[in-house]
Parts: sequence; structure tokens; C-alpha cells
Amino acid sequence: MPVNYDYRGLLLKHIVEHSDARAMVVSPDRIERLADENVGFANLERLVVVGDGAVGDNLPVPVSVFADLEIGGDDLPGVALRHDDIAAIMYSSGTTGPSKGILVSHNYFWWHGRTGAEGRGVNENERLYTCLPLFHANAQLVTTCPVLLGGGTLILDGRFHASTFWERLRTFGATQLNYIGGMIPMLLKQPATDADRAHSVRIASGGGAPRGAWTAFDERFGVTISEGYGQTENCYALSSPLDAPRVGSMGLPTDSYDIDLVDENDEPVGPDVIGEMVFRPRYPHIMMEGYYKNPEASWAQSTNMWFHTGDLMTRYTDGYYYFVDRKKDAIRRRGENISAFEVEMVVNAHPAVLESAAIAVPSELGEDEVMICLIPRPDMTLDPADLLAHCVKLMPYFSVPRYIDIRDELPKTPTHRVEKYKLRANGITPTTWDREAAGLQVTR
Repeated sequence: MPVNYDYRGLLLKHIVEHSDARAMVVSPDRIERLADENVGFANLERLVVVGDGAVGDNLPVPVSVFADLEIGGDDLPGVALRHDDIAAIMYSSGTTGPSKGILVSHNYFWWHGRTGAEGRGVNENERLYTCLPLFHANAQLVTTCPVLLGGGTLILDGRFHASTFWERLRTFGATQLNYIGGMIPMLLKQPATDADRAHSVRIASGGGAPRGAWTAFDERFGVTISEGYGQTENCYALSSPLDAPRVGSMGLPTDSYDIDLVDENDEPVGPDVIGEMVFRPRYPHIMMEGYYKNPEASWAQSTNMWFHTGDLMTRYTDGYYYFVDRKKDAIRRRGENISAFEVEMVVNAHPAVLESAAIAVPSELGEDEVMICLIPRPDMTLDPADLLAHCVKLMPYFSVPRYIDIRDELPKTPTHRVEKYKLRANGITPTTWDREAAGLQVTR
């Protein structure tokens, strides 16, 4: 079960406890997060520390250093393994509630690794580069598994740095790269140089590239964008043909799934009409097996024999799909899916906050920025900088709101649900506090 290494506090507590994990592998620089009083341990029996650094003595479970463990031997137990056995629990971003544990099989990894390798021509001569984290399905399924199944070389880099990106690709001799949407405009904003095309990369595979940046990226860097669409639940359901991409399109349905767009009554919609994308697998065990300890969510997501993505799209008459908007209450910032529910949970824990609603507002770099609209408690004043410090302590850096909008009330339905579409329509107002304008930076 891969865990986002930027999680802390209540979000980390949920993952550790909900997963029923008995052992955890952790680096020394992250172990202090497990000592936080907000993190529960539930069934955790052992921590294994990898790397050098101080461990500390305030942890309530035994700690082992990986280098000191005895590994291997002839007495390893035999395990009867099937292709449909669960290989991993991949946690979602929690779009409508706490993050859900997505159960995926060995066959899921094999299938999408094989089809990804075939679709992008991965062989022993290809060198695939990613600087994205392996706790997301993106780096695992778009880069790592295709190399394992197709051959070639896998290049795992630490983090994305726009200023040195192409230099590193030249150093590694990469032929393909893996991106998330926010990387594309950041690379285009770098000063142009004579070395912009001095590399061996031909293909950039990923999702969320701004439509207006496709042509400029190809013309400047000489790299073809291969856009696709997928969720952890299904991996890739749409993919752009390398020989016939459409600017701004996520491509055509893959051979793995039947795809359709439906209205609110699950009736199919025609070409050029907005609908929710739904899919179903053509083969067994190529999508998730369900949500861990949450059969209700598994059932609710798959009504009328279709899995509902919660994403609105259009399909042109030529069969290509184009993303329109998210139906779910999710925020995507610089490649990270952020749960509005979990942002609100942390914000509402501040003593001066009565109620809050987290929404997405457009970012200058593409994708979203996090905005929190809130009502203070009666007779209490709220300093946005103080709320920011509270959020920094209890949530990963990428979830910390950039914008804080203090209001007298939140728009609501007769059943007292916040009408977030009205908040999104208002967007950033003259009274909205912007942490970047205030000169406050959030670090990892």
C-alpha cells in the first residue's frame, strides 16, 4: 500500500488505521509524523526504517532498521498466487468523503503494463523517464509497468524541477517522458534556449495538458504530447493514438473498456453533448476489485452495470473525447488530487472556524488552486495567516489553501447543503485573502 509521503496528521491517521496495515516502511525524515498525537496506529505492529538518520524513542511500536534485518534464506514460505489475487491497495483522493482504498489485482498491473508498452512502442531501446512519485498510479502504470513488461530502461528521478528538466533528460538519454498537466505550462514559461531541442525525447505521455499549450510545446521542444484519461480504478480508459492525436483531446477508447457518456438518468447522450463518462471492462480483473471495507461505495459507483467516473466530457463525431469539468467535488493542483472534504475537515478543526467549504479556482499554471470559503465563529475574529499556519501543520503542503474568503454566510439548499457551484461562480473576490500576495510560502 503506497502512502503519499507528504501526508501528516488526520489524513495519515486515516490511511494507517483504515488499511489494517501491520508493518510500515518509513524513511527517517518522515518518522516524526508517526509520532504526532493526531496519527493513530490501530493494527500497526512494526516500523522498518530505511536509510540513515535519527529514529527517536517516542514511538509506541517496535522499530527495526532495514540494514540490520536478516533477509532471504531457504525457509521462505511457499505462496500459491493467482492472477486475480489483490496486489495492492491504492488510496483515492477522497472526493466525496474520506479517501477510499482501491483494491487492485496482480492482473491489473500486468494488463495495463502490457497494453501501455504496446501502445507506446516500449522495447529494449526505449528509455522512459518519470519524476512523479510512485505512490500514485500515474508513475506506476504509465512508466514503471510498461518498462517491466516491454523491456527498456526505467529512469526514476526525484522531483520535478522546471529549470533543470531538459538537462536531466539529456543526461539520462531519455526517449519518452511522463507528465502531469501542470508541468507543461511551467516548462513553457522557462526562458527559451538553443538547447530546447537538444535531447532524444520523442513522446510525452500523461494527462491534463492545457489545450492551448500543445502546439507551442511540440514546436518548441519537438516532443509529441500523447494525452490519455484514467483513474486508479481503471488505469487508462482513453488514449491518444501516436499517429493521429487531436489537440486537446484525451483520445479514443482503449481496447480494455466499453465507454459511453450519459445524462443524469444514465441515458446515453449524442455527439457534442456533455455527459458523464461511464465505462465497463471487456476482460476480467483489469480494473479495481472494489473499495476496501466499503461495499456501499463499490455498489454506488457502478449503477446500471456501468462504472461512473464523475467526470463530464464531450465526444466529437470522429469518436475523440474531450474533458469538460469534474462532476465530483474534487480539486486538482499540480498533479495532486485533493479532497475538498479533507481540506474542510482540517479547516473546521480551527477554534475560530464555524463552517467552511473548499472549492477549486483556476490557477495561472493550469489545473486548480485551493480556495476555502468560511464563516467564523460568533464573537471571534480570524486571522488568515493563523489559519494558514494551522493548515500547514495538519495537511500535506499541496492541500494548503492559497485563497481564504471569510464570509457572513454560505449559500445553501433547503436541505442545508452548501451550493458550491455558486461559490465557484463567484470565484476570487476583492475581499479574498491570497497567501502568495501576502508573501507567505508553503514548503514541503
